[in-house]
Amino acid sequence: MSITTIPPAQALSHNELLMLAAAYSELLAAARASVAAATLGEGDPLVYVREHLADHGQVPPVGARPVVLLAQSAVLSMHRAEVS
Repeated sequence: MSITTIPPAQALSHNELLMLAAAYSELLAAARASVAAATLGEGDPLVYVREHLADHGQVPPVGARPVVLLAQSAVLSMHRAEVS
């Protein structure tokens, strides 16, 4: 596994890093709430993740295939690694 360094011109500012950490924390909380809701047998355990995605305009289109969404994420990650 190689470690990619970000050139100073592309580095995130302290405030951008804080905002990124907060966004990640919110998404993680929504995912954890959904898992807990599923464990408790709640009727719609994905409501927490769905609302979080909707708040950020990221709800997948109707009929989207999970494997395609995962592949798109992998391609973006590989592209970011090549750019840096």
